[in-house]
Amino acid sequence: MIRKPFTILLLLMVTPGEARKSFLSFLNRENTEILSFVKTGETVLVRSSYRDKQPDSSFLIVLLEDPKMLQVMNVTRTASDVTVFAINLMPSQEGDTNLTIQLWDSEGRQAQLIEELTNVKVRVLRQSKDSPFHTSMNVDKYMLILILPVILLNKCAFGCKMEVQTFQTVYKRPLPVLLVAVTQFFLMPFCGFLLSQILALPEAQAFGFVVTCTCPGGGGGYLYALLLEADVTLAILITCTSTLLALIMMPVNSYIYSRTLGLSGVFHIPIFKIVSTLLFILIPVSVGMVIKRRMPEKAHFLERVIRPLSLLLMFAGSYLVFRMGAVFLEKATLEVLLLGLLVPALGLLFGYSFAKVCMLPLSVCKTIAIESGVLNSFLALAIIQLSFPQSKADLASMAPFTVAICSGCEMLLILLVSKAKKTGILIEDTQFP
Repeated sequence: MIRKPFTILLLLMVTPGEARKSFLSFLNRENTEILSFVKTGETVLVRSSYRDKQPDSSFLIVLLEDPKMLQVMNVTRTASDVTVFAINLMPSQEGDTNLTIQLWDSEGRQAQLIEELTNVKVRVLRQSKDSPFHTSMNVDKYMLILILPVILLNKCAFGCKMEVQTFQTVYKRPLPVLLVAVTQFFLMPFCGFLLSQILALPEAQAFGFVVTCTCPGGGGGYLYALLLEADVTLAILITCTSTLLALIMMPVNSYIYSRTLGLSGVFHIPIFKIVSTLLFILIPVSVGMVIKRRMPEKAHFLERVIRPLSLLLMFAGSYLVFRMGAVFLEKATLEVLLLGLLVPALGLLFGYSFAKVCMLPLSVCKTIAIESGVLNSFLALAIIQLSFPQSKADLASMAPFTVAICSGCEMLLILLVSKAKKTGILIEDTQFP
Protein backbone atom coordinates (compact mmCIF):
# COMPACT_ATOMS: atom_id res chain seq x y z
CA MET A 1 0.00 0.00 0.00
CA ILE A 2 1.39 3.37 -1.01
CA ARG A 3 1.37 5.80 1.90
CA LYS A 4 0.41 9.39 1.22
CA PRO A 5 2.15 12.27 2.99
CA PHE A 6 0.31 13.45 6.09
CA THR A 7 0.48 16.13 8.73
CA ILE A 8 0.51 14.96 12.34
CA LEU A 9 -0.66 17.33 15.04
CA LEU A 10 0.08 16.14 18.56
CA LEU A 11 -2.17 18.07 20.93
CA LEU A 12 -1.05 17.58 24.50
CA MET A 13 -4.32 17.46 26.44
CA VAL A 14 -3.20 16.54 29.95
CA THR A 15 -5.37 17.00 33.01
CA PRO A 16 -3.93 19.05 35.92
CA GLY A 17 -3.52 15.93 38.05
CA GLU A 18 -1.64 14.12 35.33
CA ALA A 19 0.53 17.16 34.70
CA ARG A 20 1.64 17.18 38.34
CA LYS A 21 2.39 13.46 38.26
CA SER A 22 4.22 13.29 34.95
CA PHE A 23 7.64 14.72 34.14
CA LEU A 24 7.66 13.50 30.57
CA SER A 25 7.86 16.28 27.99
CA PHE A 26 8.25 16.68 24.23
CA LEU A 27 11.44 18.24 22.88
CA ASN A 28 10.51 18.79 19.24
CA ARG A 29 8.93 22.19 19.74
CA GLU A 30 9.90 24.93 22.12
CA ASN A 31 7.32 25.08 24.94
CA THR A 32 4.31 24.58 22.73
CA GLU A 33 1.34 22.26 23.02
CA ILE A 34 1.09 21.66 19.25
CA LEU A 35 3.64 19.53 17.40
CA SER A 36 3.21 19.97 13.65
CA PHE A 37 4.67 17.53 11.13
CA VAL A 38 4.23 17.11 7.38
CA LYS A 39 6.19 13.96 6.59
CA THR A 40 5.23 10.38 5.88
CA GLY A 41 7.19 9.40 8.97
CA GLU A 42 8.26 11.59 11.88
CA THR A 43 10.45 11.33 14.97
CA VAL A 44 9.22 12.71 18.31
CA LEU A 45 11.71 13.22 21.13
CA VAL A 46 10.50 12.66 24.70
CA ARG A 47 12.49 13.61 27.80
CA SER A 48 12.01 12.70 31.44
CA SER A 49 13.60 13.98 34.63
CA TYR A 50 13.84 10.40 35.91
CA ARG A 51 17.34 9.09 36.54
CA ASP A 52 18.05 5.39 36.04
CA LYS A 53 19.24 3.52 39.13
CA GLN A 54 21.12 1.19 36.83
CA PRO A 55 22.59 2.11 33.39
CA ASP A 56 19.91 2.06 30.68
CA SER A 57 17.40 0.29 32.92
CA SER A 58 14.44 2.48 31.89
CA PHE A 59 12.49 2.02 28.68
CA LEU A 60 9.54 3.69 26.96
CA ILE A 61 6.25 2.10 25.86
CA VAL A 62 3.83 3.83 23.48
CA LEU A 63 0.22 2.59 23.51
CA LEU A 64 -2.00 3.38 20.53
CA GLU A 65 -5.77 3.63 20.58
CA ASP A 66 -6.07 2.84 16.84
CA PRO A 67 -3.01 1.04 15.36
CA LYS A 68 -4.58 1.18 11.89
CA MET A 69 -4.40 4.97 11.86
CA LEU A 70 -0.96 5.46 13.38
CA GLN A 71 1.93 3.06 13.86
CA VAL A 72 4.98 3.23 16.10
CA MET A 73 7.92 2.03 14.02
CA ASN A 74 10.43 1.96 16.88
CA VAL A 75 11.37 3.60 20.17
CA THR A 76 15.06 4.17 20.87
CA ARG A 77 17.09 5.82 23.61
CA THR A 78 19.09 8.72 22.13
CA ALA A 79 21.60 9.14 24.98
CA SER A 80 22.78 7.00 27.87
CA ASP A 81 23.47 9.77 30.39
CA VAL A 82 19.99 11.34 30.19
CA THR A 83 16.50 9.89 29.83
CA VAL A 84 15.64 10.92 26.25
CA PHE A 85 13.83 8.67 23.80
CA ALA A 86 13.05 8.98 20.09
CA ILE A 87 9.62 7.74 18.92
CA ASN A 88 9.31 7.08 15.17
CA LEU A 89 5.68 7.48 14.07
CA MET A 90 4.16 6.44 10.75
CA PRO A 91 0.60 7.61 9.84
CA SER A 92 -1.62 5.37 7.73
CA GLN A 93 -4.87 7.27 7.27
CA GLU A 94 -6.66 10.48 8.19
CA GLY A 95 -8.54 10.93 11.46
CA ASP A 96 -8.13 11.38 15.22
CA THR A 97 -6.67 8.95 17.70
CA ASN A 98 -5.01 8.93 21.13
CA LEU A 99 -1.79 7.57 22.48
CA THR A 100 -0.29 6.96 25.91
CA ILE A 101 3.41 7.22 26.69
CA GLN A 102 4.74 5.24 29.65
CA LEU A 103 8.20 5.23 31.21
CA TRP A 104 9.14 1.92 32.86
CA ASP A 105 12.18 0.76 34.81
CA SER A 106 13.32 -2.84 34.55
CA GLU A 107 15.25 -2.81 37.85
CA GLY A 108 14.80 -6.13 39.62
CA ARG A 109 12.71 -9.01 38.38
CA GLN A 110 9.56 -6.99 37.77
CA ALA A 111 9.26 -3.84 35.66
CA GLN A 112 7.89 -0.77 37.45
CA LEU A 113 5.86 2.06 35.92
CA ILE A 114 7.68 5.31 36.65
CA GLU A 115 5.80 7.99 34.71
CA GLU A 116 2.88 8.19 32.32
CA LEU A 117 1.63 10.76 29.83
CA THR A 118 -1.96 10.11 28.81
CA ASN A 119 -4.64 11.78 26.70
CA VAL A 120 -2.22 12.74 23.94
CA LYS A 121 -4.48 13.39 20.99
CA VAL A 122 -3.09 12.77 17.51
CA ARG A 123 -4.77 14.26 14.48
CA VAL A 124 -3.66 12.97 11.09
CA LEU A 125 -4.32 15.32 8.19
CA ARG A 126 -3.50 15.08 4.51
CA GLN A 127 -0.42 17.11 3.64
CA SER A 128 -0.85 20.45 1.96
CA LYS A 129 0.52 20.63 -1.60
CA ASP A 130 1.45 24.31 -1.55
CA SER A 131 4.90 24.05 0.06
CA PRO A 132 7.68 25.65 -1.97
CA PHE A 133 9.48 22.32 -2.26
CA HIS A 134 6.58 20.49 -3.89
CA THR A 135 5.85 23.48 -6.10
CA SER A 136 9.43 23.52 -7.35
CA MET A 137 9.54 19.75 -7.90
CA ASN A 138 6.48 19.92 -10.15
CA VAL A 139 8.18 22.33 -12.55
CA ASP A 140 9.02 21.12 -16.05
CA LYS A 141 8.72 17.38 -15.42
CA TYR A 142 8.17 16.82 -19.13
CA MET A 143 11.39 18.61 -19.96
CA LEU A 144 13.26 16.38 -17.51
CA ILE A 145 11.84 13.32 -19.25
CA LEU A 146 12.82 14.68 -22.66
CA ILE A 147 16.43 15.43 -21.78
CA LEU A 148 17.01 12.14 -19.92
CA PRO A 149 17.95 10.23 -23.14
CA VAL A 150 20.31 13.09 -24.04
CA ILE A 151 21.95 12.82 -20.61
CA LEU A 152 22.46 9.07 -21.02
CA LEU A 153 23.84 9.51 -24.55
CA ASN A 154 26.20 12.21 -23.31
CA LYS A 155 27.50 10.01 -20.48
CA CYS A 156 28.01 7.21 -22.97
CA ALA A 157 30.01 9.61 -25.13
CA PHE A 158 32.16 10.50 -22.10
CA GLY A 159 32.92 6.80 -21.74
CA CYS A 160 34.21 6.77 -25.32
CA LYS A 161 36.54 9.62 -24.42
CA MET A 162 38.02 8.06 -21.28
CA GLU A 163 41.66 6.99 -21.20
CA VAL A 164 42.70 3.84 -19.37
CA GLN A 165 46.14 5.36 -18.69
CA THR A 166 44.53 7.88 -16.36
CA PHE A 167 43.16 5.07 -14.16
CA GLN A 168 46.62 3.57 -13.89
CA THR A 169 48.16 6.94 -13.01
CA VAL A 170 45.59 7.68 -10.32
CA TYR A 171 45.99 4.19 -8.87
CA LYS A 172 49.72 4.77 -8.44
CA ARG A 173 49.41 8.46 -7.42
CA PRO A 174 46.00 9.06 -5.73
CA LEU A 175 46.89 12.61 -4.62
CA PRO A 176 44.18 14.35 -6.77
CA VAL A 177 41.47 12.11 -5.29
CA LEU A 178 42.74 12.72 -1.75
CA LEU A 179 42.85 16.50 -2.24
CA VAL A 180 39.23 16.58 -3.40
CA ALA A 181 38.11 14.28 -0.56
CA VAL A 182 39.75 16.46 2.10
CA THR A 183 38.28 19.62 0.56
CA GLN A 184 34.76 18.24 0.14
CA PHE A 185 34.29 16.36 3.39
CA PHE A 186 36.43 18.28 5.90
CA LEU A 187 37.27 21.81 4.79
CA MET A 188 34.05 22.79 3.00
CA PRO A 189 31.62 21.67 5.77
CA PHE A 190 33.64 23.59 8.34
CA CYS A 191 33.67 26.69 6.12
CA GLY A 192 29.92 26.38 5.59
CA PHE A 193 29.36 26.15 9.33
CA LEU A 194 31.74 29.03 10.12
CA LEU A 195 30.31 31.38 7.50
CA SER A 196 26.71 30.59 8.50
CA GLN A 197 27.59 31.53 12.08
CA ILE A 198 29.32 34.75 11.00
CA LEU A 199 26.25 35.71 8.97
CA ALA A 200 23.98 34.68 11.89
CA LEU A 201 21.71 32.44 9.82
CA PRO A 202 18.90 30.48 11.51
CA GLU A 203 19.88 26.98 12.62
CA ALA A 204 17.92 25.22 9.86
CA GLN A 205 19.43 27.38 7.11
CA ALA A 206 22.92 27.00 8.59
CA PHE A 207 22.53 23.22 8.61
CA GLY A 208 21.28 23.35 5.01
CA PHE A 209 24.52 25.02 3.94
CA VAL A 210 26.64 22.58 5.97
CA VAL A 211 24.94 19.58 4.34
CA THR A 212 25.34 21.17 0.90
CA CYS A 213 29.04 21.74 1.58
CA THR A 214 29.58 18.10 2.53
CA CYS A 215 28.07 16.79 -0.72
CA PRO A 216 30.25 14.97 -3.29
CA GLY A 217 30.93 16.33 -6.74
CA GLY A 218 27.96 16.73 -9.03
CA GLY A 219 27.34 15.14 -12.40
CA GLY A 220 28.11 18.44 -14.09
CA GLY A 221 31.72 18.34 -12.91
CA TYR A 222 33.10 16.30 -15.77
CA LEU A 223 30.91 18.28 -18.19
CA TYR A 224 32.67 21.47 -17.13
CA ALA A 225 35.98 19.58 -17.18
CA LEU A 226 35.42 18.87 -20.88
CA LEU A 227 34.44 22.43 -21.76
CA LEU A 228 37.37 23.91 -19.80
CA GLU A 229 39.88 21.40 -21.24
CA ALA A 230 40.57 19.67 -17.94
CA ASP A 231 41.14 15.93 -17.40
CA VAL A 232 37.74 14.36 -18.14
CA THR A 233 38.71 10.82 -17.12
CA LEU A 234 40.07 12.04 -13.79
CA ALA A 235 36.91 14.12 -13.23
CA ILE A 236 34.65 11.08 -13.69
CA LEU A 237 36.87 8.97 -11.44
CA ILE A 238 36.86 11.61 -8.69
CA THR A 239 33.08 12.02 -8.94
CA CYS A 240 32.53 8.28 -8.48
CA THR A 241 35.04 8.05 -5.62
CA SER A 242 33.62 11.01 -3.73
CA THR A 243 30.08 9.68 -4.19
CA LEU A 244 31.16 6.42 -2.56
CA LEU A 245 32.85 8.29 0.29
CA ALA A 246 29.64 10.29 0.78
CA LEU A 247 27.95 7.14 2.10
CA ILE A 248 30.18 7.47 5.17
CA MET A 249 31.09 11.14 5.40
CA MET A 250 27.64 12.69 4.88
CA PRO A 251 26.09 10.90 7.90
CA VAL A 252 29.15 11.73 10.02
CA ASN A 253 29.13 15.44 9.11
CA SER A 254 25.34 15.65 9.45
CA TYR A 255 25.52 14.23 12.97
CA ILE A 256 28.45 16.41 14.10
CA TYR A 257 27.15 19.73 12.80
CA SER A 258 23.50 19.12 13.71
CA ARG A 259 24.57 18.64 17.32
CA THR A 260 26.84 21.69 17.11
CA LEU A 261 23.94 23.78 15.83
CA GLY A 262 21.59 22.42 18.50
CA LEU A 263 19.30 20.58 16.08
CA SER A 264 17.92 17.37 17.56
CA GLY A 265 16.42 14.56 15.57
CA VAL A 266 17.20 11.55 13.42
CA PHE A 267 18.79 12.38 10.09
CA HIS A 268 18.00 10.16 7.14
CA ILE A 269 20.77 9.73 4.58
CA PRO A 270 19.38 8.94 1.10
CA ILE A 271 21.56 5.86 0.56
CA PHE A 272 19.44 4.68 -2.36
CA LYS A 273 19.73 8.08 -4.03
CA ILE A 274 23.51 8.15 -3.55
CA VAL A 275 23.92 4.63 -4.95
CA SER A 276 21.57 5.34 -7.85
CA THR A 277 23.55 8.51 -8.63
CA LEU A 278 26.71 6.42 -8.75
CA LEU A 279 25.11 3.81 -11.03
CA PHE A 280 23.64 6.57 -13.21
CA ILE A 281 27.24 7.63 -13.91
CA LEU A 282 28.97 4.26 -14.07
CA ILE A 283 26.58 2.29 -16.30
CA PRO A 284 26.41 4.60 -19.35
CA VAL A 285 30.11 5.48 -19.03
CA SER A 286 30.98 1.77 -18.95
CA VAL A 287 28.83 1.23 -22.05
CA GLY A 288 30.79 4.00 -23.78
CA MET A 289 34.09 2.35 -22.87
CA VAL A 290 32.86 -0.96 -24.33
CA ILE A 291 31.77 0.81 -27.53
CA LYS A 292 35.21 2.42 -27.81
CA ARG A 293 36.84 -1.01 -27.53
CA ARG A 294 34.46 -2.99 -29.76
CA MET A 295 33.18 -0.38 -32.26
CA PRO A 296 35.77 2.38 -32.76
CA GLU A 297 33.84 4.03 -35.60
CA LYS A 298 30.76 4.47 -33.38
CA ALA A 299 32.95 5.80 -30.59
CA HIS A 300 34.49 8.34 -32.96
CA PHE A 301 31.01 9.63 -33.84
CA LEU A 302 30.03 9.93 -30.15
CA GLU A 303 33.25 11.81 -29.38
CA ARG A 304 32.36 14.33 -32.10
CA VAL A 305 28.91 15.07 -30.63
CA ILE A 306 29.99 15.19 -26.97
CA ARG A 307 30.82 18.90 -26.95
CA PRO A 308 27.51 20.18 -28.47
CA LEU A 309 25.57 17.78 -26.23
CA SER A 310 27.44 19.04 -23.19
CA LEU A 311 26.67 22.67 -24.05
CA LEU A 312 23.00 21.79 -24.58
CA LEU A 313 22.80 20.00 -21.23
CA MET A 314 24.62 22.82 -19.44
CA PHE A 315 22.07 25.41 -20.56
CA ALA A 316 19.11 23.04 -20.03
CA GLY A 317 20.34 22.19 -16.52
CA SER A 318 20.84 25.85 -15.65
CA TYR A 319 17.31 26.64 -16.86
CA LEU A 320 15.75 23.84 -14.79
CA VAL A 321 17.66 24.78 -11.64
CA PHE A 322 16.60 28.42 -12.02
CA ARG A 323 12.96 27.43 -12.53
CA MET A 324 12.90 25.07 -9.55
CA GLY A 325 14.90 27.35 -7.28
CA ALA A 326 12.97 30.52 -8.11
CA VAL A 327 10.33 29.65 -5.49
CA PHE A 328 12.99 29.62 -2.78
CA LEU A 329 15.01 32.56 -4.08
CA GLU A 330 11.97 34.81 -3.71
CA LYS A 331 12.29 34.39 0.06
CA ALA A 332 16.10 34.30 0.23
CA THR A 333 17.82 36.99 2.26
CA LEU A 334 20.98 38.86 1.30
CA GLU A 335 22.99 36.67 3.70
CA VAL A 336 21.71 33.49 2.02
CA LEU A 337 22.60 34.80 -1.44
CA LEU A 338 26.05 35.86 -0.26
CA LEU A 339 26.77 32.44 1.23
CA GLY A 340 25.40 30.79 -1.90
CA LEU A 341 27.98 32.70 -3.93
CA LEU A 342 30.82 31.99 -1.49
CA VAL A 343 30.39 28.20 -1.19
CA PRO A 344 31.19 27.18 -4.81
CA ALA A 345 33.77 29.96 -5.13
CA LEU A 346 35.63 28.71 -2.05
CA GLY A 347 35.52 25.14 -3.33
CA LEU A 348 37.05 26.23 -6.64
CA LEU A 349 39.68 28.33 -4.89
CA PHE A 350 40.67 25.66 -2.35
CA GLY A 351 40.87 22.90 -4.94
CA TYR A 352 42.94 24.90 -7.41
CA SER A 353 45.25 26.29 -4.71
CA PHE A 354 45.96 22.87 -3.18
CA ALA A 355 46.68 21.38 -6.61
CA LYS A 356 49.03 24.25 -7.48
CA VAL A 357 50.90 23.89 -4.18
CA CYS A 358 51.38 20.20 -5.00
CA MET A 359 52.74 21.25 -8.44
CA LEU A 360 50.25 19.17 -10.42
CA PRO A 361 49.70 19.71 -14.18
CA LEU A 362 47.33 22.50 -15.22
CA SER A 363 44.65 20.12 -16.51
CA VAL A 364 44.69 18.26 -13.18
CA CYS A 365 44.52 21.57 -11.25
CA LYS A 366 41.42 22.52 -13.23
CA THR A 367 39.84 19.14 -12.56
CA ILE A 368 40.45 19.29 -8.80
CA ALA A 369 39.06 22.83 -8.66
CA ILE A 370 35.91 21.87 -10.59
CA GLU A 371 35.27 18.73 -8.53
CA SER A 372 35.73 20.69 -5.29
CA GLY A 373 33.45 23.57 -6.32
CA VAL A 374 30.64 21.90 -8.31
CA LEU A 375 28.63 19.99 -5.69
CA ASN A 376 25.70 17.59 -5.95
CA SER A 377 23.29 19.91 -4.16
CA PHE A 378 20.30 17.66 -4.77
CA LEU A 379 21.70 15.06 -2.37
CA ALA A 380 21.63 17.75 0.32
CA LEU A 381 18.06 18.55 -0.69
CA ALA A 382 17.08 14.90 -0.22
CA ILE A 383 18.61 14.77 3.27
CA ILE A 384 16.85 17.98 4.31
CA GLN A 385 13.44 16.92 3.01
CA LEU A 386 13.70 13.46 4.61
CA SER A 387 14.90 14.68 8.01
CA PHE A 388 13.06 17.91 8.89
CA PRO A 389 9.46 18.96 9.49
CA GLN A 390 8.25 20.76 6.36
CA SER A 391 8.48 24.26 7.84
CA LYS A 392 12.17 23.79 8.69
CA ALA A 393 12.79 21.77 5.52
CA ASP A 394 11.58 24.64 3.33
CA LEU A 395 13.83 27.05 5.22
CA ALA A 396 16.87 24.78 4.94
CA SER A 397 16.18 23.94 1.28
CA MET A 398 17.11 27.48 0.29
CA ALA A 399 20.75 26.49 0.78
CA PRO A 400 21.14 23.73 -1.85
CA PHE A 401 19.03 25.58 -4.39
CA THR A 402 20.99 28.81 -3.89
CA VAL A 403 24.34 27.01 -4.11
CA ALA A 404 23.24 25.16 -7.27
CA ILE A 405 22.14 28.37 -8.99
CA CYS A 406 25.21 30.36 -7.94
CA SER A 407 27.50 27.49 -8.90
CA GLY A 408 25.99 27.36 -12.38
CA CYS A 409 26.37 31.11 -12.82
CA GLU A 410 30.00 31.07 -11.64
CA MET A 411 30.96 28.16 -13.87
CA LEU A 412 29.26 29.80 -16.86
CA LEU A 413 31.20 33.01 -16.16
CA ILE A 414 34.48 31.08 -15.90
CA LEU A 415 33.69 29.29 -19.16
CA LEU A 416 32.93 32.57 -20.97
CA VAL A 417 36.11 34.21 -19.65
CA SER A 418 38.16 31.16 -20.65
CA LYS A 419 36.74 31.11 -24.16
CA ALA A 420 37.16 34.89 -24.54
CA LYS A 421 40.77 34.66 -23.37
CA LYS A 422 41.49 31.79 -25.72
CA THR A 423 39.86 33.60 -28.64
CA GLY A 424 41.83 36.75 -27.85
CA ILE A 425 45.10 34.81 -27.85
CA LEU A 426 44.25 33.21 -31.18
CA ILE A 427 43.45 36.60 -32.72
CA GLU A 428 46.69 38.06 -31.35
CA ASP A 429 48.72 35.16 -32.72
CA THR A 430 47.04 35.59 -36.11
CA GLN A 431 47.80 39.32 -36.33
CA PHE A 432 51.33 39.08 -34.97
CA PRO A 433 52.84 35.78 -36.08
